[in-house]
Amino acid sequence: MPDESRALDKQQPLELIPDFPYESRHEFVEELAYKLWAQRGRPLGSPEVDWFAAEQAVYASLVASGMIAPSPNDPQNMREKIYR
Repeated sequence: MPDESRALDKQQPLELIPDFPYESRHEFVEELAYKLWAQRGRPLGSPEVDWFAAEQAVYASLVASGMIAPSPNDPQNMREKIYR
C-alpha cells in the first residue's frame, strides 16, 4: 500500500501561492525544485530537470492568478517574467 500512497501524492496538484515579492521567487523555485528532486528519489545528475519543472509550476501559478500575462512557449521569456 505505501506505493499507492506515493502515486496519489504525485498526482495531487502543487499548491502554489503566487503572492510573493520578486526577491523570494528565486527562493521559492529553489525550494520547489528540491521537493521535486526528492519526490523523484533524489537521483544524481540532471538538476535542471527539477529546476525547469519548478519554474514551469511557478509560471503557471503566476499566470493563473493574473499576476503576469502569458508569454510564448519560450523558456527564456518565461524566466524573464518570473524573475523580473
